[in-house]
Amino acid sequence: MHDWAGTLAIWFVVLATGFSLFTQAFALGAGTASVAAQLGTSPGILLIGLLPHAIPELTALFLPLAAWLVASRRGQWNELLAATFVTVGVAAPVLLVSAFVETYFSPYLIRALTGA
Repeated sequence: MHDWAGTLAIWFVVLATGFSLFTQAFALGAGTASVAAQLGTSPGILLIGLLPHAIPELTALFLPLAAWLVASRRGQWNELLAATFVTVGVAAPVLLVSAFVETYFSPYLIRALTGA
């Protein structure tokens, strides 16, 4: 029963994450197109300005999920808690640095790229 419940839990996390990723990609795409139009630039240029904080941020957000998937595929259910603590310990500082870059660096980069 526990193995079945663990597999069901992992699939729930994967599907919920996939749904979240899809809806956020759709909303961010629409928002990026709107902001790019307001700035008089292309969405691609705007996305380039967002990449310095977005790539580490997304990596940090999905790191715990990746650890869960690897541990579950190996059948190492007893290591999920340890994997969670380790990946969150790595992800939290990366998120803080990404937030700093987003707040203090990205606006200047976007202005430089768009000429705004």
